Amino acid sequence: MSKSIAKSLANDLDDALEDVMRELKRAAQAAGDEAEETLSKASHALNRAAHALAEEARQRSTQLAADATEEVKRHPVATAAAVATAAAALVGLVLAARRGKSA
Repeated sequence: MSKSIAKSLANDLDDALEDVMRELKRAAQAAGDEAEETLSKASHALNRAAHALAEEARQRSTQLAADATEEVKRHPVATAAAVATAAAALVGLVLAARRGKSA
C-alpha cells in the first residue's frame, strides 16, 4: 500500500510541476508587465500545488496509520514476531558495528 501511495504522490507532484513549468514558460515568452503577472501566476500555482500536496500527504498518512493500527489489532502475534525479528536484526547490526570498530 505504501508503494501505491508514494506512486500516487509522485504522480500528483509531477502534475503540479507540469503546471508550474507551463506557467514559467509563459513568463519567459512574455515581456514587461505581462512577464511579472505570469511569474506571479506561476508562483501562485506552485503555492497551491504545495498546499494540496501537503494536505493529501497528511490525509494519506493518517489513513496509513489507521490501517497499520487495524492490522496490528487483527494480527497481534504476527506483529510481535515481526517486531522481535527487527529488534534481533538491529542488535546484530549494532554488535557487528562495534566489532568492526574494535578491529
